[in-house]
Amino acid sequence: MVTKDGDPGRWLRSSALTILMRKLIAVLINYMQMRLFKKHPAAIGFLLTSILFIGCNYTVTKTKHAVFSVDESIVQTNLNKLVTCENINLAGKEVTSNSKTTSELEVDIMNGQNIPADTEQMNTLAKSIAVELKKSLKDPNEYDKINVLFVRKWYDGAATRKEWKGHEFKSAEL
Repeated sequence: MVTKDGDPGRWLRSSALTILMRKLIAVLINYMQMRLFKKHPAAIGFLLTSILFIGCNYTVTKTKHAVFSVDESIVQTNLNKLVTCENINLAGKEVTSNSKTTSELEVDIMNGQNIPADTEQMNTLAKSIAVELKKSLKDPNEYDKINVLFVRKWYDGAATRKEWKGHEFKSAEL
């Protein structure tokens, strides 16, 4: 992680996790210096295992289906008024990482027509789509983020190619 001032090590040095790991390593070195590891090999194994688990980051991703207050065909019609495309894919997910849970709704606009090339105009269109989706949700605060992607998909021989541009909006921004 790089901090705002550009120093990548500052966060690491001040992290409580890093301080704890340094202390565990210091204890391990003390055991080795006193040659206690010959008498208590289980203690050394426990310390090494603890160091491994402390440095781990557990992430669980679950599917979270969008629940709308109106029929999905109405949602589709309203979105088609904003953008003409081959298909609109919705994929909700809930990500839990180190006991912190966030939810995200990804909206893929497949092979959209007349998508602005200008980034600012594209973001304005993406925001309109995100606002329309948020209004249509049964619980407008169900997702923390709505990510709108304009996806261009084509076939190149036997391979399917994709490229996309888009914008992520925090629910509070909409």
